[in-house]
Amino acid sequence: MNCPNCDCYTPDDSPVCVHCGAQLPEISADPARQSAGISRLSGKRVHAGSGGGFNGWNILMVVAVVLVGVLLFFLLRSTPAHAYITEFPDSPIDLTSMIVSGKTNIVDMYSEFCPPCRAIAPYLEKLAKARPDIHVVRIDINRKGHRGIDWASPIAKQFNLRSIPHFILVDGNGKVLEEGKPAYKKVVDMIKEALNQ
Repeated sequence: MNCPNCDCYTPDDSPVCVHCGAQLPEISADPARQSAGISRLSGKRVHAGSGGGFNGWNILMVVAVVLVGVLLFFLLRSTPAHAYITEFPDSPIDLTSMIVSGKTNIVDMYSEFCPPCRAIAPYLEKLAKARPDIHVVRIDINRKGHRGIDWASPIAKQFNLRSIPHFILVDGNGKVLEEGKPAYKKVVDMIKEALNQ
């Protein structure tokens, strides 16, 4: 509350003004004094900026939290460790559009119905986090609604898939370095090396 003598803010629980030392008026639960800013329930003086409403500090904190959240979103989005193809294309895909230049790209063709695919996925994520020079692209070969591994999907046909996970290693310039079993062996070696560091 503000002191009636010097008009400076003084905490509600103080009997005297902390600035001028004047005796503060006693707080009453009189309903007639509600308009003067006194709470009927607690009998304590209520003033702007206290209690349940938003005051300047609350608004400042909300704005700060929102700004930090937006900043983190853009920082994390600008350097993704890996990408997931979440749509279910009904036609072949353009692999070059998913490649990040300047990085070694690991393309993982998988299906959620493939146990080895599910087993290696967390290791790919750890590899991508441990090695900033690596970008992982995970592509679900299944069409939407298909149960089991979708060997007849457009992606499976495009890459002539016979087994999954199927890996393709692509350099930062878009050149395919390895594919299939040789790529799988290199990816496993990269994972082992990253986890042993």
